[in-house]
Amino acid sequence: MRCKRGYFFLNTLLLLVTISLPLTATDFKDTYVDLLMQGEYEELSQHLAKWEEIDPYDPELYIAYFNYHLNLSRQERIRIEKQPPQDEEVISLTDPETGEAAGYIHSEIYYDEDHISLALGYLDEGLKRRPDRLDMHLGKIHTLGLVSRYEEQKDALIAVLNISSQNENKWLWHEGEKLADGFSNILENTQSRLYQYFQLEDENAYNYIIEVSEKIIELYPGVAYSYNNIAAVHYHRQNYKEAIKYFKLAEEQAPYDTIVINNIAYLSTVTGDIETALEYYEKLKIYGNEEEKRLAEEQIKILGSE
Repeated sequence: MRCKRGYFFLNTLLLLVTISLPLTATDFKDTYVDLLMQGEYEELSQHLAKWEEIDPYDPELYIAYFNYHLNLSRQERIRIEKQPPQDEEVISLTDPETGEAAGYIHSEIYYDEDHISLALGYLDEGLKRRPDRLDMHLGKIHTLGLVSRYEEQKDALIAVLNISSQNENKWLWHEGEKLADGFSNILENTQSRLYQYFQLEDENAYNYIIEVSEKIIELYPGVAYSYNNIAAVHYHRQNYKEAIKYFKLAEEQAPYDTIVINNIAYLSTVTGDIETALEYYEKLKIYGNEEEKRLAEEQIKILGSE
């Protein structure tokens, strides 16, 4: 089957500003970006109020308020743990009598719920006015994942898919710029979120994968990886019969997809269906890259000798 914790402050800020508030925009936005980067939040609040007074319907204003509250929401606290957290920088505390480690100090990032709610509220207000602004939708989806509100994130993904179907994938980006390929952008962003759900290894997250993938199949039945997603969930649940069923549905849409072919061959081996496994490893020999062809030849030799 195929399918560190860092500090999000600068990464999140720069990502959302780059997407939605380019430095070539109006003086309001230029000043806003400068103040946000400098952390001048009191002056920034006054600036946003003036901006709202002059142009209350500007979609970029709601993005600015969103970024303002998102950055204010980020908090840091110090924790002491008995065991060192994985993938984090820590300071070791030593017992002066024994010389042994007595604990570990590390910083923890968390998000203030009041400011997160305000940030998301401003995005929702902006989206009421411009529901075709994909950058705003993706900012909301990103933030919901940042604070582990995965069910709401799943609902937001489905909402975007529905809107995309209704507007024929005609999306706008920052400053109302038309997005060249909204369809691919939606699918790529959705798939990246579903991949994150796989990493959670949680039953609720697996259900979200199925729900979102079923929505894609409903709207865009020719998208092969949606069947593959559902098959992967069944595989993790050790429901191999259903997994193979969905892998074969994926194959109907993408008959030369070697990931799908390899998955069917592998699962057929697991379930003892050697005939089907050999059939699909032969396909992998035809359509696969050099590494996949070597794998197929190895498996054919092994299965053929059984």
